[in-house]
Amino acid sequence: MEEGGLAAAFFIVFVGQTERTPENYEQAKADAVKKFDAIHRMAEQMYPDRIKLAYSADDVERIVAQGKLVAVLGIENGYVIGQDLSLLGDYHRRGARYITLAHNGHHDIADSAALRPRLGDSASEHDGVSAFGEEVIAEMNRLGIMVDVSHISKQAMLEAVQLLAAPVIASHSSTRSLRDHGGVMQTVGLDTFVSGREPPPGRRP
Repeated sequence: MEEGGLAAAFFIVFVGQTERTPENYEQAKADAVKKFDAIHRMAEQMYPDRIKLAYSADDVERIVAQGKLVAVLGIENGYVIGQDLSLLGDYHRRGARYITLAHNGHHDIADSAALRPRLGDSASEHDGVSAFGEEVIAEMNRLGIMVDVSHISKQAMLEAVQLLAAPVIASHSSTRSLRDHGGVMQTVGLDTFVSGREPPPGRRP
């Protein structure tokens, strides 16, 4: 970040999806908390003189003015919520300021754009966002957590936009077309996502 002149970056709490069981939900939550703790340790114990966590836009401006780097927290994959809406408040207190609703598989919140046959995914499970997902989006909106529509199905994205009282983000979605788009676009550099080629054996996107 220092060498490249990158003032601020989202540090991501990512937990891959497994079979939806109570035990796996508990493990996903534990894995998420471990990653939150690691990011906090980086900013608060390892490099407090170089980088600080931001919880708001004002924090970002203040930290940059102090000459320090900025770390903001995001969650990629709402699977770490499981079926427990109260976890959103906990994750928000730990610093999460955006959540990608789903990743590479359907779950209790929304349909994914990428199917995982080993998890038994069909073309659609909820036809977009589930009833529980509507509660999740409403609570994210209330808490001030941005909804990230990357990885979710087109129908889920359209429903998320309709349900929200705030703009969504597409943190790393690439583009379907090179025309008729505007605003801020964040793209992904993963070769599989931009080339259309399948990854080599043993490598997963």
